[in-house]
Amino acid sequence: MGIKEIAEKAGVSKTTVSLALNGHKGVGHATRMKIIRIAKEMNYRVPGERAYPQPQHGVIVLAKISKHGLLLNEDQNTFIVNYIEGINQVVKGHGYSFEIITQTLESLTPFIREMETKQPKGIIVLGTELRAMDIMSLNDLTCPYVIIDTHFEHLEADFINMSNVGSVYNIISHLVEKRHSDIMMVTSTVTSGNILLRERGFSLAMAEHGLAPSDRSFIPVRPGFNGAYEEMLAYLHKGGHLPEALFCYNDIAAFGVIKALKEEGHEIPKDVSIIGFDDLPISSMMEPRLTTIRIPNQHIGALAARTIVEKIIEKSKSDPVDILVHGKLVLRESVIER
Repeated sequence: MGIKEIAEKAGVSKTTVSLALNGHKGVGHATRMKIIRIAKEMNYRVPGERAYPQPQHGVIVLAKISKHGLLLNEDQNTFIVNYIEGINQVVKGHGYSFEIITQTLESLTPFIREMETKQPKGIIVLGTELRAMDIMSLNDLTCPYVIIDTHFEHLEADFINMSNVGSVYNIISHLVEKRHSDIMMVTSTVTSGNILLRERGFSLAMAEHGLAPSDRSFIPVRPGFNGAYEEMLAYLHKGGHLPEALFCYNDIAAFGVIKALKEEGHEIPKDVSIIGFDDLPISSMMEPRLTTIRIPNQHIGALAARTIVEKIIEKSKSDPVDILVHGKLVLRESVIER
């Protein structure tokens, strides 16, 4: 029994359940009490009732910073919940309190000023929508920080993220093993560190397998289900080339692409194989069930929390840490052997 079942019974999102059970802001009192009651009825151990040491070392903040909200939105709730669970267990286990801050900002200057006033012991930054220049501005923070859900290898900062390039390489290798040679990538019109790395991984893997990628190997779509559906439909109506396989930059895009393909009379995987990235819960319930990459986000969250605790204890500035966690290819029925 877990957060998903509690959310369904309470009629709320998994993010709301996680916030309520972990004592964070953003949930009304009545809703919080309802969620806690349901959790206890379902024999779920409420985090606040575990044998954690009483917070005595100060607060560690998870900063969810949105630049435009096109990538960091409700579609990402599953990721955020998993990150929160991994971070929360480690942080509270070491005697720190845990707080989540959500902000939408064009510049990170107001956030940095707020942290100067708040003076947390450490900050874990959800960097999904942050650009390289945003990461550089975090150097103005006076406390240790770690960045998750993005990676810029040319910057000196502490990153803990999924291995995008390695995961995409595994995707292309699997398609080649299944005798696909005509492969294209559905990518996003709104870039991020992760998306750029997935594009890079696609190009590197294609070249290594002798498949010579080009600009025509990419189909750009707007973020989200509707964006992917509408852009793919327009692409097909214009007579766009349909390859043997499509790698979609995330599962949400794959869902939109699949809907467009089906509406145009294409069978999956008979006409085109589809692979996603994320392994959202609904991916195993699609028709056909979606082959995708599963990312251990709870593990990444826990690694980030352990890293920030170590940096707090060290007190002196240490060398930057780069940790990339490999995803697992989950094989389902959306890919066929040619």
